[in-house]
Amino acid sequence: MEHRDRATGWQHAKLSGHKNEDLVKGLLDSDREFQQHFLKRIDRPSATINETSIGGLHETNVPSVNGRKTKSKTDLKVYLNTNEIVNVSIKKSLGGQVYFVRAGLFIDTFEKQFDVKIPSDVQRAINLFWAAADDAVDIIKEFGDRSNSKNFDLQMSHKSLNATTLKAYDEHLYKVLLDWFTDNAYELAKLSFSMGAVCDRREWSDFVWYINLLGENDTDDIFYIEDVCNAAQNVAHEETYYGTSYGGTTIQLPFGFVQWHQGQLQFHHNYDKLINILK
Repeated sequence: MEHRDRATGWQHAKLSGHKNEDLVKGLLDSDREFQQHFLKRIDRPSATINETSIGGLHETNVPSVNGRKTKSKTDLKVYLNTNEIVNVSIKKSLGGQVYFVRAGLFIDTFEKQFDVKIPSDVQRAINLFWAAADDAVDIIKEFGDRSNSKNFDLQMSHKSLNATTLKAYDEHLYKVLLDWFTDNAYELAKLSFSMGAVCDRREWSDFVWYINLLGENDTDDIFYIEDVCNAAQNVAHEETYYGTSYGGTTIQLPFGFVQWHQGQLQFHHNYDKLINILK
């Protein structure tokens, strides 16, 4: 495989993702066996498909809870003869970005989607961990471990504390951040796979479908997102912890992990983790 830089790699992933969605739609529209297999797995064995539509390259932005526009999590809409519309999120890769948002917007979105208030100490910890605190650099200078220059320099350039520095600075914040991610595993999975910042429930995804028709892997698994969310919460205490690389720059989650990327929270999904928690 030829080497791609980040931008062209991302562009390739996006284009091949849309190509994959086109192929899935084509099979759902024309292949009776494929249709029936799909309907059986979404627990609609006696229904028939009237039509399908995909966002693809023509995806439109939909209103968000923040009063702006956002991308829908739904890649495929399946219209059934039962008057139901089934919304599906398609993943062609077994892992990768599933939700990407800066700290302030994440807090605002979470609070609005779930009608809750994130405690101020947790907000403070989120802002320190994800480059949204004005005093982060001063704290890193004072509490960062300078004996590991790579980790220290990384924090300075990112303007964000890793877990080791957060703990050295304020053990309470270190603890409440992890506790909050543990206690909200259900909501974080729901946000990542189904909702995002989209305010219209009719645009939320019901299922996540790991399928790749481009020959890159031979996965074909459909998960009901509500099951994923419940399973994530059930194992959250064992499966939520700070990562170990670079002094702890990730929080590992039951369905993937969240890390610093370009000054934002980047949530990743992981197929193997989903298989594991849904057993």
